Amino acid sequence: MKRAALLILCIVLMPMAVSAANFSFKNVRGGVYAAIAEPGGKAASNSLIIVTSYQVIVAGAHFVPETIKELLDFVKTITPIPVRYIILTHHHRGFNHIDFDLPANAEIIASGQTWQALKSEFRQIKNQVTFFDRSLTMKRGSTLLVLNATERSHSEGDVFVYLPEEGVLFTSDLVYHGVAGYMGDATFRDWIGTLEMLASIDARFVVPGLGDVTTTDGILQFQAFFRAFTTEILRLTGKGLEVEAAKRQFSLPQYENLPGFQPFFDVNFRRAYQELKALK
Repeated sequence: MKRAALLILCIVLMPMAVSAANFSFKNVRGGVYAAIAEPGGKAASNSLIIVTSYQVIVAGAHFVPETIKELLDFVKTITPIPVRYIILTHHHRGFNHIDFDLPANAEIIASGQTWQALKSEFRQIKNQVTFFDRSLTMKRGSTLLVLNATERSHSEGDVFVYLPEEGVLFTSDLVYHGVAGYMGDATFRDWIGTLEMLASIDARFVVPGLGDVTTTDGILQFQAFFRAFTTEILRLTGKGLEVEAAKRQFSLPQYENLPGFQPFFDVNFRRAYQELKALK
């Protein structure tokens, strides 16, 4: 009986994990939940759900109708409180099918650069929008959120979200954990500095743009991959090769089997080679 009671107690105390078609949902701490993109689903990036005393805030990017519905459906299973804000961490120009079908009653919060990227599309946002320059602090009940915008890293105006009291850092696509992601709009020389800054934040839990919830060690692991990737490209730019010849000589065997490395290699390589060669 004691063993059975102990087993039941352990199950009750385990962090909640719920799977759906596009996300698996995990309770990070208190009212903070990570929506982890499932491989092969329609979610191209992780999201963060923050339940405060009177409103729910969702942070993320690459939203499409299917993933928005799944996020809203999950919120309904944990609280009757509605989603009031969506922190749009970034938007890639030319992708008119994402980030435009958000709930009409939710206000979007984004960096000024992300707002400009949205305005450049032929579709128009119907939601109310608040945009900011460098940083924005929000206090909702007892929950404090610190939003910071980078000028150029993964894209223009990437925002990361820090909850200091919970020790939760949501990096969005500024960090990938255990997977290689899209770098086709990156500014590599600035991104490396952003990673150093993210690694210095006092975070107990790090929710990356792709991959499972991690710690600061996950940031350092991505930083090691990022340095290795850019170092190899700098080696090739030093030879003065054209992009196709350089691509054939690229060698990074320790990461070639990393999930996502091969599918994104061509676009990531071309973006990095173009930028880093211009610095020579």
